[in-house]
Amino acid sequence: MKKIILFVVVLGLAGAGFFYWWNNQADVRELNKTLPEGVKVVKSLFGNEYKVVNKIDGYEFKIPSEWKGIKEIEYIPEREAEEYKVASIWFENQDRKDVGVDVYKEVDTDLETWARELLDTFGLNGLLEKETIEGLNILKVKDEEYLGGTYVYFLKSDSTIIYVFSSGSEEFIHYIITNGKW
Repeated sequence: MKKIILFVVVLGLAGAGFFYWWNNQADVRELNKTLPEGVKVVKSLFGNEYKVVNKIDGYEFKIPSEWKGIKEIEYIPEREAEEYKVASIWFENQDRKDVGVDVYKEVDTDLETWARELLDTFGLNGLLEKETIEGLNILKVKDEEYLGGTYVYFLKSDSTIIYVFSSGSEEFIHYIITNGKW
C-alpha cells in the first residue's frame, strides 16, 4: 500500500512539474513558430534565462537577463547586401532594445581588411578600433556618428566566418559575445 501511495505522489509531482514547465515555455513556443528548423530560442527550466541556438550558422549565445526574455525575433537565412551574402538574426526585448547578428561565410581575408572593405562598400568610413573581449580579437567602429548611435562589432571566429554585431548598446554586444559560442 505504501508503494502505491509513493508511486501516486511521485507521479503527481512529475505531472505538476511538467505542467509548470509547459506553462513556463509558452513565450518560447510562440517565438520559435517563426524560426526555421535549426534555429530556436531556448528557455531554462527554472528562472528566466534565454538562449538563441543557431545550428544552421553554427553559434549560440545567451540573452542578457535584464531583458527578461525576447519580444520578437527574426531570422533571414540568406540575403544579399551589395555583393555580400549574409545570414541574419535580429531580436528585441520588451523595452525595444535590439541586437542584430550577421554571419558572413567563406571569407578568405583577414578581419581588418574585410571590415574596412565592408564599411567602404556602404559608404561608412568610420574608424576601426581593436579590442579584446574574453580573449577574442574584435574590431569595432569607433565613430558612431556615421551609424546614428548604433555600435558595430566584428568578430572572426575561424578562418572563414565573420560575425557582425549591431546594437544601440555596447553592453548588450559585449554580453552576447562573451556569453556565446562562436
